[in-house]
Amino acid sequence: MSAERVPVKWVIFDLDGTLYRGKTAIPGAAASVNHLRQHVSCRFLSNNGERQAQDLEERLRGLGFRIEAGDVASSADLVLEYVGEHHPSSRVLALTSEHLAHALEARGCTLVEDESAELIVVGVDRRLSRPRLTPALRAALNGATIIGTNEDPTFPGECGMKPAAGAFVGIFRGMGFEPHRLCGKPSEWAVREALKRWEIDDPTACLFVGDNLRTDIAAAVVVGARSALVRSGVSNEAELTESEAKPTLVIDSVADLSPDCLEELAEVPLPAAPHVRARPIRQEAQCG
Repeated sequence: MSAERVPVKWVIFDLDGTLYRGKTAIPGAAASVNHLRQHVSCRFLSNNGERQAQDLEERLRGLGFRIEAGDVASSADLVLEYVGEHHPSSRVLALTSEHLAHALEARGCTLVEDESAELIVVGVDRRLSRPRLTPALRAALNGATIIGTNEDPTFPGECGMKPAAGAFVGIFRGMGFEPHRLCGKPSEWAVREALKRWEIDDPTACLFVGDNLRTDIAAAVVVGARSALVRSGVSNEAELTESEAKPTLVIDSVADLSPDCLEELAEVPLPAAPHVRARPIRQEAQCG
């Protein structure tokens, strides 16, 4: 019996390295996404833990993407959602962007810089130093809950790779502390929370598009969705060979993604269940 045909109804795009690098759009990406929006629903899920959705929406519009309010979710948004639900009014030591720190304060948290913190939020902290890290260590030793924006080790900027939130989370792992919650891809909680925001109740009807095997493609696998890896960002051919999370499709860039390609993907079987080692992609799936 043939596998059930599952059409792609939603395309979930990553941002950094997939649609743009720094302040520059990937060539052809805006035109491709805007064209796809005439055929399927498009949403945007970013592991950016420094900025909330509204800022990212404005950035995308400035680069020529047609974006409506509510289309974007970031790991910063998911941090605020999680903290608001589980740790309201907490004393927070925010090793994050100033933007996210101020957003936590606006949600009712009290920002502190000492070991009295009940909650430590870890992301990209451009001001991080040993004096800032020491009270965080002592707060963790006192039992503070640690929340990470995400665990991306690097991200692609206009001038090359830069350390991302995972590098900062790694400092805590190096000191012996595992985060209680990670609010970015590939956390199943984070992915499902984002889909819930958009009222997507069937992840198998989604195509996740991204440049990172460990986050974007793994995020698709944990919810049983198809995925497309673009070569415009983080992951390279060597990582593709070694990765357990295998994309359904490999393309050079988002500019190569078309409505016809989505139609072809409807015939491709859904990925294996998350606990099963995914099979290698058919070398290589291409859009005709």
